[in-house]
Amino acid sequence: MSKPLLRATLLAFGLCASQYSYAFKDPLELPAIQAPKAAKALLLNVTSYGDTVLMVGERGIILKRDFAVGDVAQGVKDNEGKVWTQAKVPVSVNLTGVQFVNETLAFVVGHDGVVLKSTDAGATWAKVFDGIKANEQVVAAAKKKMEDMQSRYDAASPADQDKMNEALEAATFAFEDAEAGARFGPARPMLDVWFKDSNTGWVVGSYGQIFETNDSGVTWTLIANRLDNPDFRHYNGLYGDETGLLLIAGEAGRVYISTDFGVNWTRSETGYNGHFYGTVVLRNEQGQPIVFAYGFGGNVYRLGAGAAAWWQLKSPSKESFVQGLAVGKAALFVDQKGRLISTDESGTTLRMVSAEEGKPVTGMALVNNTLVLSGQNGPRTLALPR
Repeated sequence: MSKPLLRATLLAFGLCASQYSYAFKDPLELPAIQAPKAAKALLLNVTSYGDTVLMVGERGIILKRDFAVGDVAQGVKDNEGKVWTQAKVPVSVNLTGVQFVNETLAFVVGHDGVVLKSTDAGATWAKVFDGIKANEQVVAAAKKKMEDMQSRYDAASPADQDKMNEALEAATFAFEDAEAGARFGPARPMLDVWFKDSNTGWVVGSYGQIFETNDSGVTWTLIANRLDNPDFRHYNGLYGDETGLLLIAGEAGRVYISTDFGVNWTRSETGYNGHFYGTVVLRNEQGQPIVFAYGFGGNVYRLGAGAAAWWQLKSPSKESFVQGLAVGKAALFVDQKGRLISTDESGTTLRMVSAEEGKPVTGMALVNNTLVLSGQNGPRTLALPR
């Protein structure tokens, strides 16, 4: 290659690299694209409030549909021909969890630690938290714990210091790990959200993230120190109800339980060592909770009202359960192939109630007698089995 041609090639390559570097925009700052095929994208979760359904998914897609009204004049069609409205969303990260708090207020969580809020029933959204802010709190908490441990270590006798070496090393490692994670960027996803009212709520996610707000998402506080999770296992699913009961389904077969809206927590070992993705709660005639934890490989574990130990239900599916709902006196689960499995009214037996398979499923919501499923290739519906 001649020197002039080489110089021109290098110049062109430099210009292209410069254009690409300037063209990149952080997905946390890049609004979701209004896509004609948004209702045929990968959708990762779904919720409902009355007849209204919100569905969230890849690249910041949020879809809304009022099943009472039916099709709107403008929108995007799913594979069943139903028309959905794509919301205006300020980020283009994958979105993983969604909750309606009331008929107008909703929250969404997703990758890069993002938390979104809507005050118009999901038509438009604003970012109220993200992984950058989350990292700041995670690093600060880890640093304080390390410094406190170091101070106690320095004040201890040599004999006591020997006993504290392992704890000090763990605290130091945790701080260094938090710093490294922050340098890597806002990469820790939030996975679920639940609000008890318009002001107070929680978000949970990977590596033991749990944040609380008491002002409708204006400020968030890391409360990881309230839970016994020294190895920073993931929190996959969050349940809450008006009684004060909060449940977190996590890695290593753990379920974390609070009965006072998250002030105090206990870690419950189920005897299972895999992933739990969520929990379902039924109430007996005395109002006591019966808890089902569901997850990987078709596993369902049951904690009876007042029981001290969990026991495993025999499952007709070996596929992972991705969502569970309380439907009347039964718990209904959907596996990743879209098959429906239900408990009997005693809550002690699982049975297949729909063996129909489809594209991979990620979530399920109930609207009247219709199940609305999120998943690969967009929404689909199933009639609620009798």
